[in-house]
Amino acid sequence: MDRWAAEHTAIVTGANHGISAAVAVVLGRRGCSVLCTFLRIEHPADPGMPQSYRDQHRQDASAVVHQIAGEGGKATAIEADLSDPTTSAALFEAAEQHFGPVDILVNNATGWVKDTFTPKDRDQIGRPLLPVSPSTWRQEFTVTPWPRPR
Repeated sequence: MDRWAAEHTAIVTGANHGISAAVAVVLGRRGCSVLCTFLRIEHPADPGMPQSYRDQHRQDASAVVHQIAGEGGKATAIEADLSDPTTSAALFEAAEQHFGPVDILVNNATGWVKDTFTPKDRDQIGRPLLPVSPSTWRQEFTVTPWPRPR
C-alpha cells in the first residue's frame, strides 16, 4: 500500500470491465478508496462484437469491488447513467459519504455509437454506420461526470 494513495478517494467510470476495471483495481491496491461506476448495457447480436465483450457490458462491478476488498482495499459500486445531468452530483455525494472528498476522477466510460465522418455506410465487416449527428455526438460525449462546483 502506498501512503499517498491511502489519503485519496477516486471515482472510476465504466469500472465493470476492461481498462476502467483494471485502473480501479490498481488504485485500490495502492490504497485509494474507489467508487466504481457502471452501466449495464444489452447489445444486440452483432457479428463484429465478441460475445465476451457483450457479456462484460451486461455485468455489474461487483467482481471489481470484491477483488479490491480481497486485497485489503476499500471500494463500492454504483450503477449510473452518466448521460443524466443529475448523476455526476449524486456520484460525488455517494463517494464523499462512503469515503470522503473525491480528488481523483478516471473518466473512462463511453457512450460509443457506430458512427462516422466518412461517406461510408458500412464498416470493414459490413455493419451499418450512422453519419455523425448531434444525436450521436450527444450519446458519445455526454457521459462525462464533471465535478460539481464547490
